[in-house]
Amino acid sequence: MKAKQYSVSADQLVYDYGSMVSAICRRMMQDEEAAREAAQEIWLEVMKSLPSFQGRSKLSTWIYTIAYRMAIRCSQKEKIYSTKFLRDYFRSGERDYPDDRNIDKKIWVKEMCDKCLTGILHCLNNEARIAYIFRDIVQLPYEEISQIMRKDSSAVRQLISRSRRKLRHFLENECALHNPNGTCACRMKKMVMEMDLPKEYKKLRKIVDRANVFKEAEQVLPRKNYWEKFL
Repeated sequence: MKAKQYSVSADQLVYDYGSMVSAICRRMMQDEEAAREAAQEIWLEVMKSLPSFQGRSKLSTWIYTIAYRMAIRCSQKEKIYSTKFLRDYFRSGERDYPDDRNIDKKIWVKEMCDKCLTGILHCLNNEARIAYIFRDIVQLPYEEISQIMRKDSSAVRQLISRSRRKLRHFLENECALHNPNGTCACRMKKMVMEMDLPKEYKKLRKIVDRANVFKEAEQVLPRKNYWEKFL
């Protein structure tokens, strides 16, 4: 029997999956250049292997499986931080705006918040972090995550549940984006509140069922798609 041929344009792949694959890499790796390189390696592997894809799984599962393997490999040297370390780091004195007059302060604050959110995710180990990203940022079904990670579905659910509890406990007290009324003493808090960034998150929370600061950040913070340069 002749193998099934699967046809999809590069433009369509970038439109459907580019920003989410970029988000996976950005949240898995603190260094933006490393995240960009990882996303580009995923893109090259997808394009190289696409002619042999026969549709035995969903296209999304196939792409995110490649992303999973690459992101885990590229994250091997990432540091895992205790919540105590993160708490002390974020409280280590107020930050000042950069002196460069050409910098848009609002964009700069959003970029710094983006880096902080990625840093917070590093209280999770690599496996827990990518499982959480797949579920609460990419919003994949548990069964698809289980297939991608080759883990039992119940084990994946437990892993994500534990990650959510750990992050929620930290964010409730330490992040003004998650809880503007919390005891946040982040060194960015003054600038975040001055530009009323929490208000942008509050608007999104009116149209989503469950507040998720990491998912919201993908809408509020500057969108990045590391795949686009290849087109």
